[in-house]
Amino acid sequence: MGVFALKDVSLGANLTLPFLDGKPVFDFNVSERPHPFLLTVALFGGGGFFHLQVDTAGIKQLEAALEFGAAAALDIGVASGEVHIMAGIYFSLQRKEGTTDLAATLSGYLRMGGSLSVLGLVKISVEFNLSFTYDGARDKAYGRATLTVQVEVLFFSKSVELTVERAFGGSGDPTFAQLFDTAPVWNEYALAFA
Repeated sequence: MGVFALKDVSLGANLTLPFLDGKPVFDFNVSERPHPFLLTVALFGGGGFFHLQVDTAGIKQLEAALEFGAAAALDIGVASGEVHIMAGIYFSLQRKEGTTDLAATLSGYLRMGGSLSVLGLVKISVEFNLSFTYDGARDKAYGRATLTVQVEVLFFSKSVELTVERAFGGSGDPTFAQLFDTAPVWNEYALAFA
């Protein structure tokens, strides 16, 4: 199997006791969403996190993610860079406001990117993220592609992000005729373009 590296593993627990109103909330996590754990063996690796939030009514939120893929880095003194490709799955259960019903979200994603740094003065990073999400509360599926390019020169940094999202499935969105089903609504719409 070889030598493996495990980093950024953390355990957390938190108890929130409100002073006036509300319910006590207990949080437990293994790593965190912004800081997932990372396990690597040679150039293959993966990571993830787990978070559970409960109150006196039961589960308030449960979310977990696992990802796997490959990464490689090269440092030749004057320049260094890295590339990575990861695929993962994200699952979330969240209580709907004012009820005990839980809404599920399931998402699969592919992210790839890399960065190049020259003399520590100039750094260019590119990240591409492609995700497919099913939202059980809305009974819809969403596809999203995001490309992020970041350039850093000395103390100046500029980032550009391009996103495309498409939704489909479920009961469908209202048609044009359903949106403007009465004369006053249609007249107001038509006057907006007069």
